Amino acid sequence: MEKMPTIPVGAPALLWIALLLFSPDGMSAAIWKSKLSLNPPWRKIFRGETVTLTCGANSSSEDESSVWIHNGTTLKVTNSRWDIVKARMQDSGEYQCRNKGLDISEPVYLNVISDWLILQASAEVMMEGESLFLRCHSWKNLNAFKVIYYKDNRALKYWYENHNISITNVTEGDSGIYYCVGRIQRLNYTSNKLKIIVKKQYTQRNYFWLQFIIPLLVVILFAVDTGLLISTHKQFTLLLKMKRMRRRNRFTDPQPKPDPPGN
Repeated sequence: MEKMPTIPVGAPALLWIALLLFSPDGMSAAIWKSKLSLNPPWRKIFRGETVTLTCGANSSSEDESSVWIHNGTTLKVTNSRWDIVKARMQDSGEYQCRNKGLDISEPVYLNVISDWLILQASAEVMMEGESLFLRCHSWKNLNAFKVIYYKDNRALKYWYENHNISITNVTEGDSGIYYCVGRIQRLNYTSNKLKIIVKKQYTQRNYFWLQFIIPLLVVILFAVDTGLLISTHKQFTLLLKMKRMRRRNRFTDPQPKPDPPGN
């Protein structure tokens, strides 16, 4: 069976892809993913507490159909909002969701802990300029006293009575290992250690040259590809012309006559 010819994806196709991705509509289309959020936002909770998982934007209705995945297993839950009541240790793990017409969400990790004191954060990975909210949370909301927040083993804040702390406009310097220490029922307890990562915020100025360089490279590739195509076509046309001329000369040239015999 004759093999079908393949069509190469050349510079014209790359040019259209670049124009699509670097247009406002193209950039928004590239991030059409489902969004999974927690309420309250803590990713570390005590055993027996309740958390609500929501798939989609705030405008999503509770009746909207969603697919939920826990540790790689698809669950029977189909609503866009899912309440985990009296969380158990086995509820820990990786969660993802997918709304109709959207791609699957980024994974969210929930950790159900059995302890006396835990440190909770509004986010563990964030961008510069955002606000970080830290909570030294005691089991069953028991009173905690003499609470000290630590960052990289250095005391950050002290409260005689337990209070939350907020860091506004975080920078890369706020990245580090956080934990808290508190006194509950006359005993001192130390929370889990929490790694906070603050990433540099790339402003529109950082992308200014990128928006021009990549399309320019694609245009250069298009020009080179077009030049090679034209050069190849000319060479191929010249070869065909030479072949036709040789064939024509073979049939039109007269055969040489023999010399007359000598007298």
